[in-house]
Amino acid sequence: MRRNRLFAAAIALIVGLAQPTALLSQDNSAKQTYDGEPMCQNRRGVFPHPTYQPEPEYDDKARKKKIEGVVTLSVTVTKEGRTADIKVIKTLTPGLDQQAIKSVSRWRFEPVTQDGQPCPMRLNVQVQFHLY
Repeated sequence: MRRNRLFAAAIALIVGLAQPTALLSQDNSAKQTYDGEPMCQNRRGVFPHPTYQPEPEYDDKARKKKIEGVVTLSVTVTKEGRTADIKVIKTLTPGLDQQAIKSVSRWRFEPVTQDGQPCPMRLNVQVQFHLY
């Protein structure tokens, strides 16, 4: 029984040491795409410009508990300037997270261009919830 535990621990150690090497050797040179279109290369200081940003609504539970804060979302801005593939990066409450997603899904942007053509770009956005 003790031999089996030692053997299992040795295998776990070997696998644990081998995994980081496998991750480092992955080929990350493939360009990211969205809907078949290559994503814009992230140039320093060049981001899609928001043209329409409706404020999020508070959910009733969070309002009653007087919860304030920021929800951070990862968003793809499409070449048409719409938002897609919205994911929560920093959560506040499930209700406020959903309200942030609902609001950001209606946001519109002037998309980034590369070689004179609009292209999709991934970025993080923050949605603030404040009681006034």
